[in-house]
Amino acid sequence: MGFPDRSRFGRTRLAVELLEDRTTPTKFAELTLPELVATGAVAGDRVNVVMSANTNTAADAATLAAAPFATSVRALGFGIYSVTLTAGTDLGAAAAYLAARPGVATVTPDVMIQVQRTPNDPSYSSLYGMTKIGAPTAWDSSTGNRNFVVAVIDTGVDYNHPDLAANMWRNSGEIAGNGIDDDRDGYIDDVYGWDFANNDSNPMDDNGHGTHVSGTIGAVGNNGVGVAGVNWNVQIMALKFLSANGSGYTSNAVAALNFAVAHGVKLSNNSWGGGGYDSSLAAAIGRAQAAGHIFVAAAGNSGQNIDSIASYPASYIQSYNNVVTVAATDSNDNLASFSNYGASSVTLAAPGVGILSTTPNNTYSSYSGTSMAAPHVTGAIALYWSANPTLTYSQVIAKLKSSVDPVAGLSGKVSTGGRLNVGKMFASTSPPPAVSTGPKVTAATFSGATATQLDKVRVTFDRAINAATFTAADIVGLTGPNGAITASYSVVAVAGSNNTQFDILFGAQTVAGSYSLTFGPNIADSNGKLMDQNGNGTLGEATADRYTATGALVLNVTKTYSATGLPLAIRDYMTTTSTINITDAISISDLNVKVNLTHTYDSDLVITLTSPTVNGVAGKTVTLFNRRGGSGDNLTNTTFDDEAAIAIANGAAPFNGTFRADALLSSFDGLNAQGAWTLKVTDMAAYDTGSLTGWSLVVNGTTGAGPSGKSMALGFHDDLALAHETPAPITFDAAPIAVEVSAPARGASTSSFIVDYGTSSARAPLSWMAPEAERRSSAWADTARGETDTSFTPRATRFANRDASDSPHAVAVAALDCAPEVSASDSGSVIDFFFDAEV
Repeated sequence: MGFPDRSRFGRTRLAVELLEDRTTPTKFAELTLPELVATGAVAGDRVNVVMSANTNTAADAATLAAAPFATSVRALGFGIYSVTLTAGTDLGAAAAYLAARPGVATVTPDVMIQVQRTPNDPSYSSLYGMTKIGAPTAWDSSTGNRNFVVAVIDTGVDYNHPDLAANMWRNSGEIAGNGIDDDRDGYIDDVYGWDFANNDSNPMDDNGHGTHVSGTIGAVGNNGVGVAGVNWNVQIMALKFLSANGSGYTSNAVAALNFAVAHGVKLSNNSWGGGGYDSSLAAAIGRAQAAGHIFVAAAGNSGQNIDSIASYPASYIQSYNNVVTVAATDSNDNLASFSNYGASSVTLAAPGVGILSTTPNNTYSSYSGTSMAAPHVTGAIALYWSANPTLTYSQVIAKLKSSVDPVAGLSGKVSTGGRLNVGKMFASTSPPPAVSTGPKVTAATFSGATATQLDKVRVTFDRAINAATFTAADIVGLTGPNGAITASYSVVAVAGSNNTQFDILFGAQTVAGSYSLTFGPNIADSNGKLMDQNGNGTLGEATADRYTATGALVLNVTKTYSATGLPLAIRDYMTTTSTINITDAISISDLNVKVNLTHTYDSDLVITLTSPTVNGVAGKTVTLFNRRGGSGDNLTNTTFDDEAAIAIANGAAPFNGTFRADALLSSFDGLNAQGAWTLKVTDMAAYDTGSLTGWSLVVNGTTGAGPSGKSMALGFHDDLALAHETPAPITFDAAPIAVEVSAPARGASTSSFIVDYGTSSARAPLSWMAPEAERRSSAWADTARGETDTSFTPRATRFANRDASDSPHAVAVAALDCAPEVSASDSGSVIDFFFDAEV
C-alpha cells in the first residue's frame, strides 16, 4: 500500500520442500511476493484470513466480501476464510486492507506445500517396521475398532484398493450421487471425504502418496491380501488437498483439517510440509487442539535440526501440545540420513526407510521418508486410543512418549530419545502417566455486551482447570488506551466447557483503543499443577508464566473535516493547494469529498485529492474532476461519492449534488485517515479565474484498532548520504516488541545501526541482531563471514526496548529513528530500508 515492492507478511520465510532426494536440501531464496507468485510458491489470486471468532459467520464473510478487490469468499471452517482477489490485485495491498477490517486477526498468502517423501529405496521391501514397533504384541490386545476415524490429509486415497476398501470412512449422513448436501455440512456427496485440491467430492489418489500412507495406518489385516496396517480395523477419511504432482495450497490444508475436526475426528496424519509459519494453519491447529484432536506431522526430509531451522507443519509443536512430530529410522534403528531431527521439535522416531505399503490400482510399493514414519505413529495412536476411548489427547500423547524404545542414536535428536513401540503402549494396564507440564492458555478474547464496550475476556486453557484456583486475585491488571485501569473483577467458569474456559468480567470500558489484561500464574489444573505458559517445565513462575490477553475496542465513526484558510485564488496555468490535517486515527471504510469553488468555464479545471505521506512514502492521488462541465461555471456543494448514481462526467455545472468522481475514492479504503490531506485545483487554460471557497472530507471508518500482536510492515526510502544526519522516522502507537530491518545492499564498513528512541539513543551492533542460526540467512550479518543474504532479525527485547547501556527505556516508544552508521570512507548511493514491527 504505497511501499516499495518488497511486500511481506510478518516474518514469513517460505522454504518450499521439493519432491526429490534430500541429500542436499533445496530451498527458495528470500524473494519478493511477485517473485514467489511467479515461482508458484504462493497463489497470486487469493489470501487466507483468520478472524478473531472461532466460528464462521455470515457477518464476517460479508465484511471480507465487501473488500473492493474480493471476487469470492470461501469459508475454510472455524473462523478461517480464503478470499479470492480480482485479477491484478497486489497481494501486499490486499493483505493490508483486509488486516484493517474489524474482527480480522491475521492475513497470510496462500503458500504451496508439498508431500514429504524421498525416492524409493528398493533394498528395503519388507514390513520390518511392524515388528520393529511391537505391533504383533499390540495386536494380542487389539486389532483396532471400526468406530475410530483417522483423517489422512494428503494426495487422496484409492478407496477401491482391495486392502483399503473395507476400512474407508463412509459418511453415513450422505446419500451418494444425489447432488444434495444431505448432512448439511457444506459439502455435497462427501461420501469418502473431500477433494479440496479440485473442490469436488472425489478424493481419489492421483499421486500415490496418500494411499501409501493409508496402508501403513490401516490396511485391512488378516484378509490374505497384500499387507497389514498398524490397525486392521479402522475408518480412513480421505481428505485430498495435494494435487497429482504432490503439491497444494495452505488454504486447502486448513479446510481439510477443519473438515475433519468438524466431523468429530480426533486424529489426523499430515505427511507434508513446506513454506514458513502460516497464521491460518496455526489457527486451525490451535482450534483442533481445543477440540481434543491430535495432529501427527512428518518431521521433514531435509536432514536438518529443526530446533534451529523451523520446518512446518512439524514446528507447530513449539506452540501446540496436540502436535506429534515424527522422524524416520531404518531397519537398524539408525536415524535416516534424510530425516529432520530436533531435541525439542521432534517427538519420536518410527520406521521410514523402505516401507512397503499400498499404492493405487491394486499395487504395492516401497517408499522412504518421514512421510512413511508418521503413519506408523498415527496408526499406533489410533490403535491405542480406540481401545481406550475415555482418555484425553494429552494422556494419549503422554502414553505414546513414555512407551518408546530408547535408542542411543536418537538421544539429543528427538525429545523422547526413542523409537515408537506400540506394543509397550498396551503392555501395562496402568493409566497413562500424568502430564508433567502445567496448564497453558491457548486463547483469550475480549468482548462486550454491546458493540460499543468491552467488559469480558474469555480464556481457554489446554485442559480442565480447578475453578477454585482461578479467582479475581489472579488478575494482575487491566490497561487501556489511557493507561492502567482500576477495576473490580470476577471469574466465572463457562457452562459446558468442563472448566477449560472461563470468563473474566469487569466494568464496561467504552474508550476506543487497545486493551490488555494480565493474569496468572497461580492457576492450577485438576492435578494441582500451576500454569507453565512458557513451557519450560518450571511451574508458576511469577512473571514468565503469566498470560496477557490483548484486544481492541473498535468503534464505527463518521466525522467531517473542513478546510481552513480559504478562500484561495485559482489562477491561469497555476495550481491552488489546500490541506486538511486530520489528527484522528481512523481506518477508512468510505470517504466522500465536498467542494465549493467559483470559476468561469469549469472545463479548465483538474481537481485531485492526495492522502497523507506515511513514513516517507507518498500518499495516493485520486482525480476527482478532470475538465468537466464545458463552459459552465462554478462547483456548488459538489459532493464526490463512489456510491452516487451519476458520474461527474454526466453532470452539468454548477454540479450541485452528489456525483461519482473521475477515479474511485475507494482507493483510500483501508488507509489511516490521520495526517495531511491535500486538495489541488489546477487551471489548465487562460482567461478564466476564480476561487476555492471551501472543501471538506467526510470519513466513515473505525477507530480503536491499535496494536494487536500482528506484524505491521512499515517502509521508508532514505538517501545514504543523509542517513547519519537525518534518519527517517517511523511512528508506532505503542512500544514495538520486535523490529526487523532489511536492505538490498550495504557498505563493507556499515557495522551498526543508530536507533533513536526519543529519550535515548542505542547503537545496535550486528552482533545483537540475531542468534547464530538466524544470521546464517542474514545479509546484515558479519561480512567477514562471507554471509551475503538479504535480511536480519534483531533480538527483540534488547534491540527494541533497551538503550545503549542495556537499560530498559523509561517510556513507551512513540517514534523510532533508524539509520546505518556509515564511516566517511563508505561509498554508496541510495538504500531502501524496510521495517517489520510487532506491536
